[in-house]
Amino acid sequence: MSKFELTHTGNFANRARTIVDSPLVNARLRELSSDLTTDLFYKVIFSGLGARNEITHASATTAAGIKQWLQTVETLRTLLGEKDWRIHDHKNCPFISSLDQKMSIIVMTGNTETGRIGFDDPTNQAEKGAVAENFINSNRQLQLFNRNAFNKVKNNNDGTEVWIFLYHYDKVLKEVRYELSYPTGFDKKKITGWDERIILGTTPNKPADFTPSQTNPVAPAIVEVMPKTGTF
Repeated sequence: MSKFELTHTGNFANRARTIVDSPLVNARLRELSSDLTTDLFYKVIFSGLGARNEITHASATTAAGIKQWLQTVETLRTLLGEKDWRIHDHKNCPFISSLDQKMSIIVMTGNTETGRIGFDDPTNQAEKGAVAENFINSNRQLQLFNRNAFNKVKNNNDGTEVWIFLYHYDKVLKEVRYELSYPTGFDKKKITGWDERIILGTTPNKPADFTPSQTNPVAPAIVEVMPKTGTF
């Protein structure tokens, strides 16, 4: 008996479904959650750029990217936490999950294909380990259900879709491209396949638009921790 095996190829037929047009993007975000909007993700990216632009000549060479990622994670989790999403971590991986446990989002930096339609789909820039591999495998299992079974699983809250808010800072163009996408393939510490990509936009980096950080600390969002009902 031959062995059935799923493989990833670079053929266009196996490329992710990609949503680009603004009306369709907005409609798809609302379908995923009424809390998700292009404006919310823009605020997240803008906040991350602000942190990136705070580096000085004395900063470490990696400071810009690290500060941008940390601020991007914090802002996304703060804004959605204010909408009753649950802030939590799994093996040091920062998640933000909807109250109904149907959807989780994590933040990753992506390669140059992020946020645009090119010859290849994007992948993560930094290598990822077991946590990413596990949730991507879970995504793939959910995807393989037929539509009726898949809807039943979702309605019973037996599975959590993990989406990735993927962004790439283009040092040449001085802009950030970003998308919200659903990964379903993983190999050798890299994402090798996506089921769906929602292209959210491009934000130019204009340091003059950013104001210095205030010295007064901002109180963190109060987030109610709910009992675990889904995968995470």
